[in-house]
Amino acid sequence: MPLVLPTLSGSGGWPSAPGRSFASATLHELGTRRAFEADAHGVGEALLDAALPHLDLGVSAEDEPHLRSVLSAAARTGAGIGLVEADLSSPPPGVLTADAAAALWQARGGLPGMREDWARVAAWFLLAGHHAARVGPSALVPLAAALRDQGGG
Repeated sequence: MPLVLPTLSGSGGWPSAPGRSFASATLHELGTRRAFEADAHGVGEALLDAALPHLDLGVSAEDEPHLRSVLSAAARTGAGIGLVEADLSSPPPGVLTADAAAALWQARGGLPGMREDWARVAAWFLLAGHHAARVGPSALVPLAAALRDQGGG
């Protein structure tokens, strides 16, 4: 599958949902653990810094820290899955493995319940974190530009 820029609407970037396998469940578990390591944390925080200025989340001051925490966790989890995918299978640049796609869908299913627009943004951060981990720091500029172009802010 091609590794493409995620869209805020959710209509693009998300691969078709392949069946879950032992390999994809393992990738999800390892990626979730990796999300707590410095490399995934760095990708996630850099992504938040690049993307949040382009988003109008319509969040109250009371809810803002909680939503930011969810978005950060989504970005770090996506990054963790991307880093583990690269370590385990060394996919060619621009390719998303079926196991990683299934792991990302599994992670998406684990996001907390929230407003539909916030859920779309959290799913974007999950996929964008994966994309940024796989592509590298150069991915942050096109990811933020895509948000601007998609009307994110």
